[in-house]
Amino acid sequence: MKQFLITVGGVLVGLFLFMFLGPLLLISMIAGMSAEPPQPSRMVLSLDLREPMTDQRPSNPFAALGGEQALLEVLQRIDAARTDNAVKGIYIRANTGGMPAAQAEELRTALAAFRQSGKFVIAHVQNDGVRMGMPGFMAVADSDEVWLQESSEFMPMGLSAEVTFLAGTLERYHMQAQFETREDYKTAANELTQRTFTPQHREEMLSLMGGIYDNMLANIAADRGITPQQARAAVEGTPFTAQRAVDLKLVDHLGRPEEAERAALARAEGSELVDFADYRPRASHSGRVIAVVQGEGAIVSGPDESGFFSDEANMNSDRIARALLDASEDSNVAAIVFRVSSPGGSVVASDQILAALRTARERGKPIVISMGEVAASGGYYVSAYADEIIASPSTITGSIGVLGGKLIIGPALEHYLSTNTETVTVGSPMVEMFTSERPFNQAERAAFAGFIDRAYATFLGIVADGRHMPVDRVRAIAGGRVWTGQQALERGLVDHLGGFSVAVTRARALANIPENAQVQLRFYPEQENPFKNLGHLFGASSESVEALVRLNAALSDPRMQRVLAVTQEEDANVRARANSVTVR
Repeated sequence: MKQFLITVGGVLVGLFLFMFLGPLLLISMIAGMSAEPPQPSRMVLSLDLREPMTDQRPSNPFAALGGEQALLEVLQRIDAARTDNAVKGIYIRANTGGMPAAQAEELRTALAAFRQSGKFVIAHVQNDGVRMGMPGFMAVADSDEVWLQESSEFMPMGLSAEVTFLAGTLERYHMQAQFETREDYKTAANELTQRTFTPQHREEMLSLMGGIYDNMLANIAADRGITPQQARAAVEGTPFTAQRAVDLKLVDHLGRPEEAERAALARAEGSELVDFADYRPRASHSGRVIAVVQGEGAIVSGPDESGFFSDEANMNSDRIARALLDASEDSNVAAIVFRVSSPGGSVVASDQILAALRTARERGKPIVISMGEVAASGGYYVSAYADEIIASPSTITGSIGVLGGKLIIGPALEHYLSTNTETVTVGSPMVEMFTSERPFNQAERAAFAGFIDRAYATFLGIVADGRHMPVDRVRAIAGGRVWTGQQALERGLVDHLGGFSVAVTRARALANIPENAQVQLRFYPEQENPFKNLGHLFGASSESVEALVRLNAALSDPRMQRVLAVTQEEDANVRARANSVTVR
């Protein structure tokens, strides 16, 4: 009983601390973020690429407390540093664990532009795994100096894709997956319905990987000043020692991270090393506005729900459609860049977003799609009516097709748990067609196949209309097949190759903004009010939370603290005199 009471007491104390001290800690953190110390007059930025990056910054401001970087934010800071006289160079800890090839291409382009401004980039590679990611190396291969720790051998480089097929597992445990796909290259459900690669699945994977691999070899060769044949031989000859990497001109120096860091600071004498996250470039508040609508993750409908600290991204159709409409209603917005990084999702949600995009165009706003790591299936659907589509050479796009189905687990429950599920229905005889208790019957399968056929026909028609192609031509390059950005360009599915910066350049051109004119980027959806989020969590209004934060910030100001100190001293003197009078 004593231990029970101690446990209960501990829980109550924990709840008390969370409910009452938690808000105070968060308020202090927010206030602390508003107190920005001055930046050095000479600095070298330190950029760590070893952790995964999201494509876009989260709309939830508290998700940023997780420390995960966003690609678009990194690209913007590199671009700002390019013209900032205080920034002399960038020191990079290279990614060796693996990153999307399209992300690496955008970073490579941004760093090249930074170097062209007369500044330097020094990168350090510290490989400590059984495999070395090619994209991460490609991103920094054009640096002024590439360092490699001597004990970090160049491990095997290349691309591999492991697919686990579960059809046999489902059968063994009395389960079954039933899917309708349009067409043979729409292979996302194969992991559940097949025991191995179908010929189409294998062909698609090898074509995609081959395209990305060849592009990376060409970039590495160009950046390291060697021939494509030498680059291929070097990569396919891995693993080998660090010294061998120097001999093959893949790296320039051997040394530990601290040595590479000192080399970077020596290049910019008198500079301080500043963490990339702490660098605060001056924002442009003049010039015409280009709206940047951000869309990342699966395309979904329904309420826009996210946890307080959640950084899980999805393209909620209500939120993205509203962002496109808001941007198009703003008279100051000259053009819209819609950044899409999505593998697809709901047909209905995709249709809602596409309708908003078409409305924005009808209101006279030029729209340019900037494809991220992947913009396939629904991610391509929402892009089809844009004025122009921009993709990186290694972007994964296309997948013009439809699939849907269900997982049947009723027999497994009956076999292992002796359950007995019975259903009573009224209404349509197909009201339980998506039950997980049994497979589709013949009528249900036919009805569902009809829905899939209509959705696919609609998708083909949208692409044909939006890309100004005959439907038969779209059908020939569709079939659910995925393409690299380079392959998509060759087939007319995208207009230009490049990353976010190219999309902004094209948006400027379509809006007739001169090349030398200043522009400002305005992001949609707008980042949520942190005080509103905090109020939701602790049951307070956003206004009261904001007032507390501002009061805390004011009380933390050194000038206010000096005034309070004097006031407290005077108050103590008055109390002392009062006490003395009372004693007498």
